[in-house]
Amino acid sequence: MKKIFGMLSSLLPTVYNELLQPAISRVLECASHRSCPELSDSDWISMGILRTLHECATGRAFLQTHGPQLDYCPEYSHYFHTLKSPRRLELLSQVNRCLLPSLKERLPDELAVFPELADFDIYAGDGHWHAAASHDSTLDQRTFATGHFYALNLRFRLLSLLTTAQGKKEHDMHALKRMTKKALRQGAAVGRKVMYVWDKAAIDFRFWHDLKSTSGIYFISLEKENMALEVMGLKGWDKSDPINHGILKDELVGSSNGVLLRRVTCQAPDTGQIRVFLTTEFTLPPGLIAHLYHRRWQIEKVFDSLKNKLNEKKSWATSPTAKSAQAEFLCLTHNLIRRMEHQLATQEAVLNQPDIQRHQERLAEQKSATEKAGRLWPSTWETLLIPVQYSVKLVRWLRSSILSRLLWTAALPRIRALYATL
Repeated sequence: MKKIFGMLSSLLPTVYNELLQPAISRVLECASHRSCPELSDSDWISMGILRTLHECATGRAFLQTHGPQLDYCPEYSHYFHTLKSPRRLELLSQVNRCLLPSLKERLPDELAVFPELADFDIYAGDGHWHAAASHDSTLDQRTFATGHFYALNLRFRLLSLLTTAQGKKEHDMHALKRMTKKALRQGAAVGRKVMYVWDKAAIDFRFWHDLKSTSGIYFISLEKENMALEVMGLKGWDKSDPINHGILKDELVGSSNGVLLRRVTCQAPDTGQIRVFLTTEFTLPPGLIAHLYHRRWQIEKVFDSLKNKLNEKKSWATSPTAKSAQAEFLCLTHNLIRRMEHQLATQEAVLNQPDIQRHQERLAEQKSATEKAGRLWPSTWETLLIPVQYSVKLVRWLRSSILSRLLWTAALPRIRALYATL
């Protein structure tokens, strides 16, 4: 009877269906889909999204607390067994990949204002760690945090998993080097360039050079202190172009292993802080190189949301497969919330005006500080007019609306009321 109710409820225009259906509708398209009478692939995907969204410390707590609201709630042992399934993990990965094209069509391209970037797919990359699972085995008499390496598409702010960390605490470069070049290109069309913006942990000049020359993959990072780089030449730039305001130097530098790099020195307009960037890209305006690194902090904001708004601070299970599944569910849930936030804004005119106002006030303060210091304001900063984090109000609204299977039309007044208050 509960299954029949679940089939009927899936047809209703609820917040639950608005959030989950874009992912669930892709399940049948995936090559790894199989028919499983005990726990269908669609129900398993739904459970993973809901567990990510709701604040539950353990899998048992999730099933005990939210099992009655699920269309189908499995036995504990069966649920944990499915988290270890390589087939289900591959299915989840395929759902994530199948969903991305439709999300890119729906969401605004936040880098479209820069025609110089038209040929690039651009990602911020970084590792994110959370506590070991309750029953993780010890190594050297202690447990170690679980890490994953992610890429955030800076055009659409969509999250994807690059790889799960191996060993005690795998270094960024070690993880990147064991990935295939095809995986790093993330489905980019032949002839299209791929740019990664990474912190200093990803510096390996020979590796960068190889990716650029063989696969069209470029890097931007910060220069490490005490690097012995030799200036090989100077690049000219248009100092009158507002995109380059704050640029102090644009140089060609050589490393000890013979790799030629570009080094861009920039001064922050508001604080006056000097930052030095290294890149394998030689043609873009230097102000745009600096701006892309400035946008790298968006992935840190995503990690903050995962940790502090979705409360995902701990591994779900002990097996490497389950750990990777958790990371894929984090990506999927983030992307669905991103879609929901855009849907509310564009189709329902529901905007988080207090957060937008606060963000724009901070931007105005930065602009004022720039003018007082006698520095020039880069035009690139005018493209940062909206907050990059979804609010905790949106997350709480989703949780409560999903628990009560609230109809979309009934839920809209609630989110409008939440957004109307500071």
